[in-house]
Amino acid sequence: MGKQTVTMKLEFCPSPQPNKTGVLLLPGGGYGNITNEKGLAPAQWLNERGYDAWVLSYTVSCTEPPVPIYPKPRDEALAAIVDIRSQKRITTLGIWGWSAGGHLAAITATRTEAELDFAILTYPVITLEHGNLVHDMSAQNGVSKSTPPTFILHTANDALVSVQNALLFAAAMAEHQRPFQLVVLPDGPHGIGLALEDEKHSWTDQLERWLKEFVTPV
Repeated sequence: MGKQTVTMKLEFCPSPQPNKTGVLLLPGGGYGNITNEKGLAPAQWLNERGYDAWVLSYTVSCTEPPVPIYPKPRDEALAAIVDIRSQKRITTLGIWGWSAGGHLAAITATRTEAELDFAILTYPVITLEHGNLVHDMSAQNGVSKSTPPTFILHTANDALVSVQNALLFAAAMAEHQRPFQLVVLPDGPHGIGLALEDEKHSWTDQLERWLKEFVTPV
């Protein structure tokens, strides 16, 4: 029988040449499953560029229909941020999430107590349509003057998570005059990942430029 699974496992992936900037990685999985392996390729990509990375396994619902799990995932992400900062390896900290992990990254980044320096949202779920927590858990509603600079990636014809999610968050960032970059690829399925060997869907060069310009200490 399925059940709610509390994981809260934080895996550290250090860079061999750290630049004092770290990233908390939140893999996707629809809040129904999660494995740290989904975050290892992005962690390696970051490590090769001087960024320390931490991959968080957070609480997911393993029931059908899903049982309510919030605010546990968000609280776990906030606790992970405290843990990472306590290690005193970094001076700058960001968050990066995909799909459902992008939703978790967005609602965490918009919390003032997180005090994150940047966020990366990859084909994120942003808004919820049902349930008692729809307003609080719709990340665009949390954007404020303190929301960190954000890089957003989506594909225009994503059939699983509509590009409207990315557009909603970008519009909220613009409304509050917060810096962001929105990259919308004209074509591509949900879950394209880093697409490092896929010329058609290549996008990490734009992320790397953005990180160098807005995030990485000189």
